[in-house]
Amino acid sequence: MKFLVTPDFNEKLASLATEGLVAIAGIASYIKNTSRENLIRDRSEIEVRTLSSEILVLKNGNYSVFASFDGGSDEEYLILLDIVEEAQSVSSRSGFIATKDPRKNPTLDPNRNMTIDPRRNMTIDPRRNMTIDPNRNMTIDPRRNMTIDPRRNMTIDPNRNMTIDPRRNMTIDPNRNMTIDPRRNRYYGGPYLYDVNLNQEGFVVRANEEISLIFDSSARFTSYLVSNGKEGKNIFDVSGKWIGFVIPAKDDVLLKFDTSGQWMGIIV
Repeated sequence: MKFLVTPDFNEKLASLATEGLVAIAGIASYIKNTSRENLIRDRSEIEVRTLSSEILVLKNGNYSVFASFDGGSDEEYLILLDIVEEAQSVSSRSGFIATKDPRKNPTLDPNRNMTIDPRRNMTIDPRRNMTIDPNRNMTIDPRRNMTIDPRRNMTIDPNRNMTIDPRRNMTIDPNRNMTIDPRRNRYYGGPYLYDVNLNQEGFVVRANEEISLIFDSSARFTSYLVSNGKEGKNIFDVSGKWIGFVIPAKDDVLLKFDTSGQWMGIIV
């Protein structure tokens, strides 16, 4: 069976060590020498399973390839979309591998970069800048603006909108989609949540343009972010209770606050 590869696939392939290249070559050879009908039925060292009606996962050792069928009935082929390497167990001290790591990059660390530190920059401190404080700006306060309150707007409530609920939509559930699970995909990269001391607390998965989901380090769904219609986002627990908000400090960094405006950490 013929196959094509995406630019993302090629980029991941170029970064693999020899072990990974051998594993992917085995998957490519298997695809080339089989047909669609036999792709799932055949028993071989390549494990094949369906993730959805459109996505296949082909696994060889610690490496998996995500692929989808394309083309017409005359010449159907596979598009190789992505590569995932199962990560080794993660130390609680070091946390997951982050593409943008504030512990290594001082420009992303509020403790070392005063321009993104709300304690030293009043423009990003909601206690000194009322325009970014939901308690004093009703347009970004979910208690007074029903359009950004999931308890009154079902389109932004995962409990009533299954497309943004990881419990019912497996494509946004890291427990069932390993491409978005940093425990199993070392290339995930983030964004991650950190406390003020830069201890990793969890990771973020984008559900759509307005909603992002927050998981703890064990991939348990704990809360979610909803756009406030401006530049920031409000944080809700899984029941829809407002528990905090985030504001952008720079393109790569969001500052996290509790409902009183106390700085609690960053998302990057």
